[in-house]
Amino acid sequence: MDIFKKKYVEKILNNVEDGVFITDHKGVAIWMNNTSLKQLGAPRSKLIGMDVDTLEEAGYFTPSVTKEVIQHGKDISKVQESLNRQYLATGKRLSFQGGEQDLILAQVKDITETVRASLKVEKAEYLLKKYWDELQQVKDKPRDTGQPLIIGNSQAHDEMMRLIDQIAPYDATILLQGETGVGKSMIAKEIHHRSDRHKAPFMQINCGAIPETLLESELFGYKKGAFTGANQTGKVGLVEKANGGTLFLDEIAELPMTLQPKILQLIQDKTFIPIGATEIEQVDIRIISATNEDLIRKIDEKVFRKDLYYRLNVISVHIPSLRERKSDIIPLLYHYLNVYTIKYGKNITLTDDILQILQYYDWPGNIRELENIVERLVVTTTTNQINIEQLPENIQQLITAIEIPFEEAFDEQNLQQYLEGIEKSIIEKAQIRFSSTRKAAQYLGITQSSYMRRLKKYDL
Repeated sequence: MDIFKKKYVEKILNNVEDGVFITDHKGVAIWMNNTSLKQLGAPRSKLIGMDVDTLEEAGYFTPSVTKEVIQHGKDISKVQESLNRQYLATGKRLSFQGGEQDLILAQVKDITETVRASLKVEKAEYLLKKYWDELQQVKDKPRDTGQPLIIGNSQAHDEMMRLIDQIAPYDATILLQGETGVGKSMIAKEIHHRSDRHKAPFMQINCGAIPETLLESELFGYKKGAFTGANQTGKVGLVEKANGGTLFLDEIAELPMTLQPKILQLIQDKTFIPIGATEIEQVDIRIISATNEDLIRKIDEKVFRKDLYYRLNVISVHIPSLRERKSDIIPLLYHYLNVYTIKYGKNITLTDDILQILQYYDWPGNIRELENIVERLVVTTTTNQINIEQLPENIQQLITAIEIPFEEAFDEQNLQQYLEGIEKSIIEKAQIRFSSTRKAAQYLGITQSSYMRRLKKYDL
């Protein structure tokens, strides 16, 4: 076996088409194959012994998946740039028996031509996502089924995830704010899974979905014989069940005034009193709350305590709507299409026309609405392709809600040509209005590279 390692392993790895880049557990480069050397444009003598921070600062690649694996302690995949080419870089920690230090493996696949060949950057991003999902399926340890899948590549999404990375390790109370359907519960779970409490329970309750008379007992539990009809053995509440972990209070704006002092006490002292009890109980929990309402207005209306608001809002996280992250719509559509075609045993595709219409739609119900519509389309479609007539009526109106009459608009044009004309007009206006491509892309909710591709596509 030792002879095999010494004589053949390097030759095998040097003939792999993907780049193989290996560092020690601190991120110091110790070996890379020939493909990796070509990708980085440097000899081994210059790379070995350098840490990934230095290599990233020197411009050999950006971002470093090795660094993110070390920081977050889990496998990760990123679109990486090196020498003006694009790569799908997958980082993985390799552990060994016998007390040897871990190594970090980065597998780097050149996807430049795939991206360049696509006229729509969203489709290219989907291909990258699909490739990464396939890699995830063959991992030795599958992702915890209780952990949400957070999908997004937009600037607004990335900024939110960077904030989550910063705050997740600490026990500060967090208030998640965003429109209905943006995925607040998924974000709360993600924060829990990225925290030191990830092995302990994550308990959640919707403060607006349970009658006020039952909400207190659900949260704090009750003792034997606390009230008529009570369980004779008593009941453990969600607060106690979450001990050591995270308690998520969804729709916190709906919390009754009678319970707000008790939640305030729970946040301040980590103490509570079950119904029918006489002694205070202590718990070790982190509290995350969420709302789609304006709590300041609730305070002005005298239905929400100001002191509770400030205790809940130690750290505020804004979860962007789909209108703020347009470039994430296509990856989300393909994700849920994959979920429901597998669930219902169908083989259905989305045409370019459908994709463009769905990307222009405002999605007032956000991710929840998008998921529901995709499921409905999969269930009701009798062919292998979804057509315009099968879209909900309010989305079909996008085609007719244009200043030009419908018949004139499509005179000697198909839908794709017409929508591309609209897109070109928007890009032209953004080009005039903004002094930089970065600002224009940020305003339109797309990446700077996506904006640049559109400038090139329309010869602007």
